[in-house]
Amino acid sequence: MSRWLPKTFRDHPAVLLLAAKEMWEAFSYVGLRTVLVYYLTQDLGYSTEDASLIYGTFLGVAYVTPILGGWIADRFIGRSAAIVGGALLKMAGYIGLVIGANVTGCLAAIVIGNGLFLPTLPATLGALFSPNAPDRQRSFSFYYLAVSAGALLAPLICGTLGENFGWRYSFLASASGLAAAIVIFLAGRHLLPPDRPAAASHPVDEAPVAATSLSVIPLLAGVLAAVIVLRVAYEQLGNTVALFAASQVDRSLGADITIPYTWFQSLNPLGVILFTPLLVWGWRKAAARGGAQNDYFRMAIGSCIMAAAFVGLALIIKLGQPGEISWPVLAAFFLMVTFGELWVLPVGLSLFARLAPAGRGAITIAFWYSARAAGNFLAGLMGRAEPALGYGNFFLLCAVFPLLAATIFVAIGRRSRRIIEAA
Repeated sequence: MSRWLPKTFRDHPAVLLLAAKEMWEAFSYVGLRTVLVYYLTQDLGYSTEDASLIYGTFLGVAYVTPILGGWIADRFIGRSAAIVGGALLKMAGYIGLVIGANVTGCLAAIVIGNGLFLPTLPATLGALFSPNAPDRQRSFSFYYLAVSAGALLAPLICGTLGENFGWRYSFLASASGLAAAIVIFLAGRHLLPPDRPAAASHPVDEAPVAATSLSVIPLLAGVLAAVIVLRVAYEQLGNTVALFAASQVDRSLGADITIPYTWFQSLNPLGVILFTPLLVWGWRKAAARGGAQNDYFRMAIGSCIMAAAFVGLALIIKLGQPGEISWPVLAAFFLMVTFGELWVLPVGLSLFARLAPAGRGAITIAFWYSARAAGNFLAGLMGRAEPALGYGNFFLLCAVFPLLAATIFVAIGRRSRRIIEAA
């Protein structure tokens, strides 16, 4: 059976373990993210503006806590303990939502748990390879693909349960997915490299690590700034775009079938699954021919693709009528945004893991996720402007952000070679 697996998985079974674990964790998290605004507005009675702010704040804080969690994992408890402990905290939050506990307390437990284990998974994956190993970039792309497989299933299962039986059944499905992730990780833990805290395993390496860190700070800071700007638009997929799908799109499929609005959230991970092998194949062929492998140029291309998707959707809205926008238009928009995303987010994650100083992998990855935190929070704030602007003008405004991100990536790319060589 192993011959049917990608070569990267056959050569590195630990990559398969981490990918499977992350697939089910992503299922649980995306399941919650898919239904959160609907739960807040339909069950708890929040306004659209307040639900948008809560959504953005929750996702934002969930990607700030990894900075502290990554430091704790690197310095004190190690990666494995952080992964398991964080997952158990998240499990408590999901179960709390199932039984109707205070929503603020439940979301707080989830974001604290997220902070512990989220940065440790990519850091563990990065520890499997030397910085310039040929399989390194491909492993991160397949890891991202596994995340998307879980994210694909989440709206189909959690969303369908929520729409038909109540949103608490969505939370129960999320808790079940996280339980599967914990079992998979514990069963295959022996495949992973040692994860002793940096303080115990490298007690005299502080000076070289600090010097290396300083040499790449301008580069990483510039990438973070660009990704924050990009995510202001990208994170609208689960916020204003989700509400747009529920209220303004003709979701009819034949005479008697209406597509559930939560299912559109599966188009993003479906696009990742479809497009990732093609992009990895194309990049591998380009590398074999000696083609340019500039990560910053790739991220600029992806940003422009995302901007074009928002412009296209905005123009179609302006030319159409509410409720008459056909669902294939929205589907094409999701897939186009996803194609652009694949030129940016997995490439940036791999870049951060490659430039991470020895013994500081988790905390470096945590700063990568901090861009997601800031982007989510700003996206939530921006989403409050949609009722005043209308969907057409709002999505046109969204296109400005990925275009600005592309400009930043191009500027970084022109200066990156000297910084990387110095590092």
